[in-house]
Amino acid sequence: GLSNYKENDIIRVTKAYSTQHNTDTVTKIPVRSLFVASTIDLFVASTIDLVSVLSKVFAGSVIDGSGSSHPVHRFGKTSVTFQLPPSSVSSATDMALSSVSPGIDRYVTIFRYGSVVFFNVSWKEQREIIAEIKKYSKDSISIGFEQREKYEIAIKPGMTEAEIESDDVIKGDYARVAQLNMNNVAVISTIMSQTVALDSYNVTVEELLAALEQINENVKKTGRIANDEKEALFKVVAQSNSIFNDMLTKVRVKERSDTAWNYAQYDRVYEGMKEEFEVDERFSHVVFKLNLIQQNAKFFLDVLHNQKSNTLEWIIIVLIGFECGLMLMDMSGLGTMLLSGS
Repeated sequence: GLSNYKENDIIRVTKAYSTQHNTDTVTKIPVRSLFVASTIDLFVASTIDLVSVLSKVFAGSVIDGSGSSHPVHRFGKTSVTFQLPPSSVSSATDMALSSVSPGIDRYVTIFRYGSVVFFNVSWKEQREIIAEIKKYSKDSISIGFEQREKYEIAIKPGMTEAEIESDDVIKGDYARVAQLNMNNVAVISTIMSQTVALDSYNVTVEELLAALEQINENVKKTGRIANDEKEALFKVVAQSNSIFNDMLTKVRVKERSDTAWNYAQYDRVYEGMKEEFEVDERFSHVVFKLNLIQQNAKFFLDVLHNQKSNTLEWIIIVLIGFECGLMLMDMSGLGTMLLSGS
């Protein structure tokens, strides 16, 4: 009847995530990344509470044969990845609303520098997990203001070696893989985390440039830098240095993924996604703006140096004048009369 028609209609909608490619089924799953804080304490989060929190969020599922309900997790140099059980949807309606593919494991990768990447995780579950992660974060970003990116993974079992190594593994809005495992997650999450981190750094750099522009306008009018502007200038310089260091040492934009380096079959996905998201170009764009900040800062520091030099020059002039006055008084005898009180 009508109810069956609606159910079938919903199933047709959800089949956007599962299409037929020749004789092989291709299942698409969503990938979403967010930049939620400047720093996340991975050690504290994972050893104290985060594993049990995630187990509660995804309650009632067993990951491995040991009978443990805790998610499997693996540490990287700058991240920790949690492998979670497949989503348990009760109907086609739930599947359509959650935007996840049942039967496929879910993954959450948390990066020390503030990015979180979700694989096959619904929006509701993402919000719950992020709320917990922010408890172990520094300078958390308010909900709705995080930098976000979305992508898809097309899982095609039985891919040949030629297909895996071909340029067709990256198709613009999705990456094609033979299976979703920790290695693929490591490679894809690295690029997804870097792209939102670069977006966030770019926004911050734009704000720093705006602050410098305001100082520049004031200097243009007065020819001097006010005391309150000195503190603002030093903060701008310090923050720009911090961003540059973070991009190189924490986000590691210029370093290659360890997984892609060690396993050639994952290198094509890594390099293809890096090119698709223009990671190197965006990094260069941010660096260009940081160099502009450094050039402006050098100009303002020169102005401060000149102001200080002028002040010291006037102090020296006053002291010399005072010394000359004392010498004249002494030569005229007026000094002796003043000191004797007569």
